[in-house]
Amino acid sequence: MRFVEHAIFASAEQDRAAGYQVVARSPGVCEADVRELALWSPTHDSMLDPDAESFNFHPLPSGAYCISLTAAAGWDCGGQVGQRVATHCLIVPPEVLARFANNPFALMRTALESGALEVLTPPPSVLEPLLLVGSAAALDSALLAELAVDPGPRPMAVLVQAARDAVCLALAGAHSPVQQIAGLLNCLPPQCRLEFSFATGLKFSPRRPYRLVALSGDPAERLWAANHTNVSILDLSDNDPPRSMSLDGWARLIERILSTGRLSFLAAQLSKRRFELTSDDLPALGLQLLEDLEVAGGADISVCPEAGKEADKNACPTGENVCPTLAPPRAHAAHRQFEKSAKAAATAERRASAPSACLDAGSPEVLDKLETLDDLVYEAINGRTIAIERLHILWPKLLAELGEDLLVESREQYLRFALSIWEKCTDSNGVRNPVRAVQALDVLCLLFGDAT
Repeated sequence: MRFVEHAIFASAEQDRAAGYQVVARSPGVCEADVRELALWSPTHDSMLDPDAESFNFHPLPSGAYCISLTAAAGWDCGGQVGQRVATHCLIVPPEVLARFANNPFALMRTALESGALEVLTPPPSVLEPLLLVGSAAALDSALLAELAVDPGPRPMAVLVQAARDAVCLALAGAHSPVQQIAGLLNCLPPQCRLEFSFATGLKFSPRRPYRLVALSGDPAERLWAANHTNVSILDLSDNDPPRSMSLDGWARLIERILSTGRLSFLAAQLSKRRFELTSDDLPALGLQLLEDLEVAGGADISVCPEAGKEADKNACPTGENVCPTLAPPRAHAAHRQFEKSAKAAATAERRASAPSACLDAGSPEVLDKLETLDDLVYEAINGRTIAIERLHILWPKLLAELGEDLLVESREQYLRFALSIWEKCTDSNGVRNPVRAVQALDVLCLLFGDAT
């Protein structure tokens, strides 16, 4: 639980200036962030739809992030000059956003429900910090289940690929930019979501350097945006999404998951803390997870096109886990790089007798335990004595309860993180920081001491 600072950017006449400016702010908003808000926030006639709102997200110089809501605030001169807008900006520290899985939409939802995020007209002269409570899961499965039907697995995979490749991606023909951008973020690990600033309902402007924007149906606006350097346009309303686009490992993973309904697999993977993961690491990670997905086999949830809802074994008329219309063709052989090897079959047989065979890796209880372990390992490697003591107690219990199969990937992540710490313990003269290096080594000895 932590207070969040906020500010309001709107048109006003004040003693020092007139026009668009930060007209009110809580005491903790620094001057550098105030100047940055003026660069990103919209002014007159900036809305794609004058009657709609825009949800916006971007970084700030202080290290915090701005999550804002822009809405109409009246008209000048009877509508002859233009529509005024006002933007309410929440200044969210990274640790608060992390509680919501680095998903601005999840935090927005909480802020809207509590009344913390709304456009106040006229703005008050004094703003007090806001108290935001709550948290969010790493994946909104219901949203991705909807998007698996419309626009579908292939268009969503293309969206993921295009967003990662583009400096600025403009979505054209999107029926709901909010839903598509929110779906895109849910297709990314939490560690990578902060790389994607966005505005869901503002007209394109090169002055506002959002990475994801929406376009209206006006051909002139689309042409104008296309003429700007580093702007890519994607239209997912086409019946046949661009098949010529080359998909990397991560985009192919998303297409496969949405096609087969393996959303619990994605939820389990996104819930894992992957230290120092960036979007550049996703292609290789996607290939690795595609192999894991193939070895795991089966399917858990999917979407009935007829009902537009998640289908499970009880809901689907066929009594199967996946509706026949969405099940992959059984006669189609797997691509060579994803075929099960004899080693994979042996691994599956071994898992059947392991403690983890009776556990659902995607269940909230298991994910909560793995997240607790992640936190303890991270804090222990960074030298917190109490975390090391708790880890000595918790690790043997989790190893016995979950089994090595459910912990093997976590162990690999911890090893990579510890090795990165070891490398950083060397300064420019080749002298190591022995204290931190030994801390990392102690944690690895605990985690791998009983490994066979």
